Amino acid sequence: MNKRYGIFLGIGLITVLLACSTEKNTLINRTYHSTTARYNGYFNANELINQSISTYRNSLKEDYYQRLPIDPLPDGKEVVGMYPAIDTAIVKCTKVIQRHSMPSNDKPSQKKEEHNNWIDENWLTIGKAQYYRRDYDAAFKNFTFVKKFYSNDPSIYVAELWMAKANIERGKLTEAGFNIAVLDKALQQQSSKEEASAKKSKSKSKKKSKKKEEEPAKVPTSILFDLEKTKAELALRKDNVPDAIKYLESSLEHAKRKQDKSRIYFILAQLHAASGNPSEAKTNYGKCLKYTAPYEMHFNARLQRAFMGGDEKVRQELLKMLRDAKNAPYKDQIYYALADIQLQQGNQDKAIEYLTLSAFYSANNPRQKGMAYEKLGNMAFSERNYVRAQKYYDSCATVITDKYPNADGIRNKAAKLADLVVAVETASYEDSVQRIAKLSEDERVALIENVIKKQKEEEERRKKKEAERLRELQQNQNAFAQTGGTGNKWYFNNPKTRTEGYDEFRKLWGARENEDNWRRSDKSTLVPVQSTDQDSSDVVDIKKVPKDSLTVDMLMVNIPLTDSAYSASVERMLEALYKAGMIYKEQLNERNMAIQQFEKIKEKNVVGEFDLSSTYQLYKIYEASATEKSAEQKNYILLMYPNSDYANYLRDPDYFVKKKEREALAEQEYVTVLERYSRGLYYPVISKADLVIEQEKDNAFRSKYMLLKAMALGQLNNNKQTLVPTLEMIVKEYPKTDEARRAQEMLNIIKNGYSENIPAEFAKKSPYTFNDKAPQWVIVFLEKDDNSSMAKSKVSDFNKEFFSRDKLKVSSKIYGDDQSIILVQEFPSDLKALEYVRIFKDTRKHLMDLQKAKTLIITQDNMKILFETRKLKEYELFYEEYY
Repeated sequence: MNKRYGIFLGIGLITVLLACSTEKNTLINRTYHSTTARYNGYFNANELINQSISTYRNSLKEDYYQRLPIDPLPDGKEVVGMYPAIDTAIVKCTKVIQRHSMPSNDKPSQKKEEHNNWIDENWLTIGKAQYYRRDYDAAFKNFTFVKKFYSNDPSIYVAELWMAKANIERGKLTEAGFNIAVLDKALQQQSSKEEASAKKSKSKSKKKSKKKEEEPAKVPTSILFDLEKTKAELALRKDNVPDAIKYLESSLEHAKRKQDKSRIYFILAQLHAASGNPSEAKTNYGKCLKYTAPYEMHFNARLQRAFMGGDEKVRQELLKMLRDAKNAPYKDQIYYALADIQLQQGNQDKAIEYLTLSAFYSANNPRQKGMAYEKLGNMAFSERNYVRAQKYYDSCATVITDKYPNADGIRNKAAKLADLVVAVETASYEDSVQRIAKLSEDERVALIENVIKKQKEEEERRKKKEAERLRELQQNQNAFAQTGGTGNKWYFNNPKTRTEGYDEFRKLWGARENEDNWRRSDKSTLVPVQSTDQDSSDVVDIKKVPKDSLTVDMLMVNIPLTDSAYSASVERMLEALYKAGMIYKEQLNERNMAIQQFEKIKEKNVVGEFDLSSTYQLYKIYEASATEKSAEQKNYILLMYPNSDYANYLRDPDYFVKKKEREALAEQEYVTVLERYSRGLYYPVISKADLVIEQEKDNAFRSKYMLLKAMALGQLNNNKQTLVPTLEMIVKEYPKTDEARRAQEMLNIIKNGYSENIPAEFAKKSPYTFNDKAPQWVIVFLEKDDNSSMAKSKVSDFNKEFFSRDKLKVSSKIYGDDQSIILVQEFPSDLKALEYVRIFKDTRKHLMDLQKAKTLIITQDNMKILFETRKLKEYELFYEEYY
């Protein structure tokens, strides 16, 4: 018996040894190598890839405000975490191809056939891994090789499909279309042959077996679902939505998983909605709900269905969703949908209430908060309440990111209307303090004491309301946490994301109190004051002080009690009213609102610039209708301001044209005088300047003539004190002009003298040279307390996991007296090195705090210079310029 077992064992060993050969095409050899290639390579590698993609997609936070991608792919940062699994898959398949190809794959270009049926699948797997790794060029080369070498195998169609995918991601849409056309043609031919074969199924051919061998490979049915999705993706990249809808509907015929069907129906609904077909969109959202999908997708399907036309049934469904604890983090979106239904029904007040609640519950959803504020702003704008609209737009602009649709438009609206808000509130404030100033001392004191009392009461109400808001948000959070929700995907259930958010806030804003207007550095507040002679709310400016420490004396400071302070307040109010009127007239085209502002200026009966300008603006507004009011404004200007430009224009409509011609002539004369100065003809320059200064007060270049005169005097006189009267005249008569600033500089020089003049050295060249063709190294500078051996180990572990295929070498060296560095070598180009540094900085795994270390890229020649000179700052300047 023992001999028999020994014989069998020996035969088995011999068989295995013979089967290991890749040069013999026998059944045993093919079976052994095919089985090994299938399971050791293809199966295990695909498990790694599928698990990585599945983990990514399960943890992906979908953006339901945008159209969902048909097949979500990781971006440049997200894919880094998938590198270990993907690279391991590539290594497994590469080893299988090297060890189990039949015959050997030592010289691929000379190889003409392959007897191992699973080698082509391993090539495909490598290509897919490189595709998910975002190395689309390498992936394309692998698929091209499969298509070329395995010319009559179903693998060529799989390769063609993935070539199309790679071309889409590379932006080569035309080439992707050619790839898909090849597959469509193969499917069409295959379908025609099957139909013909069915008709001749009863007849038998003697050469049947021979013809069967020559028949081309069939397109695998397993790729049809993916093929239709790829067609749809290509159509979307070309902005061809109708074709995308057609292909997605066709893909449903081949979809096997319920989750895939749900996603396709959701995307179809989004496309129909974007195409202006709400009924089809509503239908597809309903179909999405019939299949298995993540809760958030079903929630958004219900929500979006409400936007497609909400009736009472939909409203009740939303209210029911509002009461469900697991919808706690989505209350902001539900309220927004309810507001939309109310707007459809014309109920503005209820819509505003729901939008306010939407903004309130959007504690961690700035996109939704921005949408609520934007809609509130649009509603206020349509009602011509521009002050309120600006505040909503400003709130929206504060919370949204650059990715928000129409972000620039909203910020522009907020900025343009901000001047109007400032003008309106300034005018209201100045008018308020002026009326208070007119009161008797006792009345003022009584009024301000009442203000303080109301302010304290308002502060108490605010604190209570804020406490209620915080308590309600906490209850909302707790209700969601108790249901399990989406686990750590929700911000407040994830301590890590909360800590990171807090740190990021501190970096951006510093330490801030939990209070209103925390973003503002100057927290002036506007407090309502009830005037004794008018039943209206006005405002008093109160600097930020503890509300319980407000006193009458503190508030009395802002009241203009002296004549000069009162006049300044009136001037500020008139200026604000005029600015508001011009914004209403020029930017908002609100004729009646502009008239109100200009009329308020005239009611003040203050002769001056704003009275004249306002009258002229009223004249221009009334001129279009040729009313008596237009004649009144004209006569008023001619009577009160007969020498003004406006009066001259009313007498002569060509006045401003003629004035412009005079200014052009004056400019030519000034240029002539300037040329004389440059030629050293200083006396004629001074003579002309004196003439203009004395006789042409309205000359637009008078201040320039003054400055030119001073400069000419300076050239003629060693005693620079002779320039002082002219320079002082410029500063006095033309303050805040370029000429005045230049004159002041000259006065300072005459008084204090020149500062030391040290020539700057601009010709200094860097000792370093940039060579993008030379191999690049990466230097990691360690802190003094860091252990170089441990740091080297961390970098090595990082490289093994994320850059295992690059075969990088890690070493430690001493730079300077006590500075340790880690060298990583080498990279074929600066782009590869930059990619390494980017991932190094973004990855904490293995590296820990080392990821924050100073990291530079350098060539070997430049490193020699750096070590010799030890001038790190000099190299850092070079690095910033070239890398």
